[in-house]
Amino acid sequence: MAIANTVARKIGTLAAVGPRRQLLVVEAIGQLMRARLLIKTQGWTRIADTLGTMIPADAVPAMQPPTSPAEITTARLARQIGWAVGAVARFMPFRAKCLEQAIAVHAMLRARDVGAFIYFAAFPSDGRISAHAWLDAAGVRVIGYPVPRDFVPLGCFVPSPVSPL
Repeated sequence: MAIANTVARKIGTLAAVGPRRQLLVVEAIGQLMRARLLIKTQGWTRIADTLGTMIPADAVPAMQPPTSPAEITTARLARQIGWAVGAVARFMPFRAKCLEQAIAVHAMLRARDVGAFIYFAAFPSDGRISAHAWLDAAGVRVIGYPVPRDFVPLGCFVPSPVSPL
C-alpha cells in the first residue's frame, strides 16, 4: 500500500510541474539509461573523452554567478535539468548514482550548448576508495551536492571545443 501511495504522489507531482519539466523528466530518464549503458559497455577512457578536458581540480577558475539575463536564464535551465535528473535517478531500476547523474546532466546540457564542469573526488574508506562526482554549469551548482567534506578533489573535466559523444 505504501508503494502505491508513493507512486500516486509522484505521478501527481509530475502532473503538476507542467509540460516543460515533464519533457525534461522524460529526457532525464533516457539520459540516465544511456549513461548507465555507457558505464557498463564502454571503457573509462572512451567515456572520459566525451566529457571534455581533464585538468587538476585546483586549476579550475572560480565559479562566477550569473549576472546577465541570458546567463540567469541558462543557469535556471541548468538547475531544472539537475532537478529532473536528480528527481528520477532514485527511481530508476538500476544504479543511478553520482557518476550516472553527472553524465546524464552533462549530455542534456551539451545538447543545449551549455558547458559543464564535472568534478571527481575520492576518499579512502574501510580499505576501499569511495568516489564522488558533481557538476557545475552556468555559474551554479547543478548536481552532486553537497560534496562530502572528507573527499579530496582529484580533477575536473572542463568544456572543450569538441566533445564527440
